[in-house]
Amino acid sequence: MGNFIISQDHYDTLFGYHESDRNIKLYFGEEFELNNNFLQKTKIFNGKIPELKKPKIKILSTEADVSDMIRGSKDESTDNSITEYDFENAVNLYESMNINRVQACDHRLWAYLCHGPFFRYIKVRTHPQKGFKDYELDEFYNYSTEIQKTIRNYVETRFFTAVDNRTLRRNAVAFLWWAVELTHSPWDRWDNIEKRSDDKYYYTKIVLKEPDIYQQTIERTIGKEPRIVFPLLDAIFDNKLSRPQHRELIKRINSDAHIYHYSVLSPKQTRHKIDSLLQAVTS
Repeated sequence: MGNFIISQDHYDTLFGYHESDRNIKLYFGEEFELNNNFLQKTKIFNGKIPELKKPKIKILSTEADVSDMIRGSKDESTDNSITEYDFENAVNLYESMNINRVQACDHRLWAYLCHGPFFRYIKVRTHPQKGFKDYELDEFYNYSTEIQKTIRNYVETRFFTAVDNRTLRRNAVAFLWWAVELTHSPWDRWDNIEKRSDDKYYYTKIVLKEPDIYQQTIERTIGKEPRIVFPLLDAIFDNKLSRPQHRELIKRINSDAHIYHYSVLSPKQTRHKIDSLLQAVTS
């Protein structure tokens, strides 16, 4: 079982489950009871379905946990453990799949993978969350209407997707594939991109090390400009910028891009431009 998508005739039925007070309980168990009639045969994987490693993470369920997280007093390894296998899982998934970008935008594909082979992975990797506090999916009926809404939104964004960057990122499986697709070996795919390593996944490692970097670069308008985004990633990595620093640098580049045509600059000129903006950020 693995080379399927959700049929268009049944997609709306599947999508409606989380909106139903009765059917949302289908998401409570270890596996999702996916009706075989919902499946449409297609070619997705080259061979065996890869196994995605599940992170060992601590759920923030008490007010004390949330306070500790906000103050930054929790152990750093615990905070980062949620992403510890992202790079390994992303490459494993990407190399196992036999799809192109058009197919990777098909909401039926990710709906199947999230409700089928990777259902348990998503439930471990992600949790319903509001204000840094995690909620238990199977406690749905014991929560207030407000928290129930949070859980419904969690199901919609983590188990389904659309074609825009934001929903593809929030989907825990689609995000892995797209992170690799958009960052691997850019020197072989676009002109004038400096080769920084013999490792084709050099930039993939950078963007998956800190999810905010992916969100702030690849998802933004500059992410569609290889001549900007890869020198930018170089600057972030080379200077070991903190989250506030790389966010401020990206903000300045976005503003600067409205004035200067980065697309006509050479990679060295682009990096020089970025470094000049970086001085104001790090000084």
